[in-house]
Amino acid sequence: MKSGYDRVLEGFRGKVLYGEPLSRHTSYRIGGPADLYLVPEDEEDLRGLLARTSREGFPLFILGNGSNVLVHDAGVKGLVVDVRRATGRIRKDGERIWAGAGVELDLLTAWSVEEGLDGLAELSGIPGTVGGAVRMNAGAFGRTISDFLTEVRALTPDGREVRLSWDEIGFGYRKAEGLEGLVVLSAAFRLQRGDRKALWERRGEVLRRRSERQPLEHPSAGSTFKRPPGDYAGRLIEEAGCKGMRVGDAMVSPKHANFIVNLGKAEASDVWALIRTVRERVWERFGIWLELEVELWGFPEGSYIWGSPRYRGR
Repeated sequence: MKSGYDRVLEGFRGKVLYGEPLSRHTSYRIGGPADLYLVPEDEEDLRGLLARTSREGFPLFILGNGSNVLVHDAGVKGLVVDVRRATGRIRKDGERIWAGAGVELDLLTAWSVEEGLDGLAELSGIPGTVGGAVRMNAGAFGRTISDFLTEVRALTPDGREVRLSWDEIGFGYRKAEGLEGLVVLSAAFRLQRGDRKALWERRGEVLRRRSERQPLEHPSAGSTFKRPPGDYAGRLIEEAGCKGMRVGDAMVSPKHANFIVNLGKAEASDVWALIRTVRERVWERFGIWLELEVELWGFPEGSYIWGSPRYRGR
């Protein structure tokens, strides 16, 4: 008799790894194993996989570059699906560019600059893939990816394809509400013609500023907390006395306090402990509860790390 995982894998043409440590696939270099780590060959392979997984009812996690995620030390139950091979192409379509969800965002920005297309240069150096960037409406230096996006192709949990216009996606600060529960396949962008030399210079300046301000020399998940209204998480964390704080090999970066970095052998529990301490100290000092920007995999949703402070009084 076939198991549920056997039925999920029927007809699957991609790569299958059992008990794969997710520390090998996240920018944090942290995380325990996944029951199954799957790499679909193409969109059709991905579509069928989603349909079968939905029927069997297994938890499913979609992974690109793993640059905005903290995975529990015990790993995750269910399937982790790496979509980069299946959705890793860029193509022109008239006045628009279609970029697959698995395309690295920085590769797309460099490609657009080389093509003399203006709009994405300010996003240079942002880690992660197009799919992740669209889902969180990534941005920097006064621009967000939604400023130039026109349409998204996505799959429902049971593998049906849908298309959403900009208005239907519901972009906000670091969110895209209309994409909740969907698996992004590709996104269309409309960019303006610009001067290639000037665009390369702008991209270089953006990369230089990133290198100066962010601790790129250590593994991290990028910004740990979202920017609170009217302020900056990094400033609040620094003023609360957390800059340079360390638990095990996890440290609040002395270079940018909104980054918790892995100095070499950090575990998810170390990062978790720092997140808790930083949140509590900022709350005690400023009465502001910092909202996580990094995604948590394998952590119980009822745990303290997800919730509001015990002493908020509600």
